[in-house]
Amino acid sequence: MNRRWNIYKNMMNGVTHLLPFVVAGSIFIALAFIFKATNLGSLDFGTGTTIATWFDTTGALIMGFILPVLGGYIAYAIADRPGLVPGFVAGALAVTGGSGFLGAILGGFISGYVTLGLIKLFTKLPYSWSGLKTIILFPVFGVLFTAILMLGVNVVITPLSNGLQAFLNSLNGTSAIAIGFIAGAMMAYDMGGPVNKIAYLIGVASIIEGNSSMLMASVMVGGMTPPLGIALATILFKNKFSKEQRKLGKSNWIMGATFMTEGAIPFVSANPKAVLPSIMAGSAFAGALIAIFKTTLPIPHGGILVIVFMHNWWGFIISLVVGTLLTAILLKLRLPHLNEEIENLI
Repeated sequence: MNRRWNIYKNMMNGVTHLLPFVVAGSIFIALAFIFKATNLGSLDFGTGTTIATWFDTTGALIMGFILPVLGGYIAYAIADRPGLVPGFVAGALAVTGGSGFLGAILGGFISGYVTLGLIKLFTKLPYSWSGLKTIILFPVFGVLFTAILMLGVNVVITPLSNGLQAFLNSLNGTSAIAIGFIAGAMMAYDMGGPVNKIAYLIGVASIIEGNSSMLMASVMVGGMTPPLGIALATILFKNKFSKEQRKLGKSNWIMGATFMTEGAIPFVSANPKAVLPSIMAGSAFAGALIAIFKTTLPIPHGGILVIVFMHNWWGFIISLVVGTLLTAILLKLRLPHLNEEIENLI
């Protein structure tokens, strides 16, 4: 498939570029709360301000770049550099128009394909117009048509965006446990694939306004549990794994601790019927426990490195440990003894 029409890859290009902004902005906002909570906000920083206020203001400024960056780099993936300006504008219009995360994604695609159309339209212009196209024609006409189309996007998408945000904010009790269970299972299902990324995107959407989210915590614990559970199993139940797998299991400690679910992929590929249900069960149970403990997280990446910023961080530790143990035990029960596996192959 031509990369310009690969919706998943184009969207993930925008998400990849927005993540550093989300992480930096979230950490600054979280630090503001930490300083307030520890009564250190009274320390002056600059002229007539406090450290807490400075972190909060800077964090909010950083978070303001998120949706323009998302729209801009989706458009960039489609139309290269000419798509950047219309894409950034589409993301900014999604902010001011109220369509938010969903509007920025749709705006990124609209601006990208509008720019792609302009590129084809202007190919017939003389070569001497090349500089003019780059500096004037692409940005001006790209922004013009994108801005007009975003009027409709904001009208249609804003109610959906508000409804999604209201739903995420209202999660509690049984519904929160069910969503945490599903989110955890989705994170383990394809370990970095489309299903995993959908769950991750919804988690990111829940913190996009600087919120601390239970769903984001469930998503993170669900992504950390598979490699950690496998790493533990390679130590406790060595007769279930080959020498190469046991060696590979050592790297899974680091991958799991830093929220890199992909460490589980080689083990699932070797025996999907045994491994995939095991890691999904461990991640789903861990995700549900997050909701029970009412643990929330304002940061979309980092694994154990961001535990200090969690609300009810101890709930995350318990959920992660229980999910890891459950995964390892299920692997013991479902994987054949290595000798038996060799005999079956013979």
